[in-house]
Amino acid sequence: MGPEFPMVTVSDWVASQARLADHLGIERWAAAVGGSLGGMQVMQWTMTYPERVANAVVIAATPRLSAQNIAFNEVARQAIRSDPEFFDGWYAEHDTVPKRGLKLARMVGHITYLSEDAMGSKFGRDLRSDDPQLRF
Repeated sequence: MGPEFPMVTVSDWVASQARLADHLGIERWAAAVGGSLGGMQVMQWTMTYPERVANAVVIAATPRLSAQNIAFNEVARQAIRSDPEFFDGWYAEHDTVPKRGLKLARMVGHITYLSEDAMGSKFGRDLRSDDPQLRF
């Protein structure tokens, strides 16, 4: 399907989940639980189908991304697109995966997952090693 696959949203995913639940005969969830993007789906369930969710647990999620988060996501997408193995989205037809781009995108994403304290511990100005390459 490649780049011809349509753009989908959290609302689309939840609508498809609701259709699957209908097909399976599930009228109401005892609980919907999700973290991060899964948490966004839980919030969408409670807004779109409040009568179908008895309890909701949202972990580390937001109802709306900030402009900075959207920018980080765009950088991550560009990292993937710039990988020569991406082939304009037709990488499966070339029997490959844009691993370098995915690795960079994951690194960018990881920055957005960490708290300020965690970032300080991992990347703070305190020298963490005697490695001369780290002295700049």
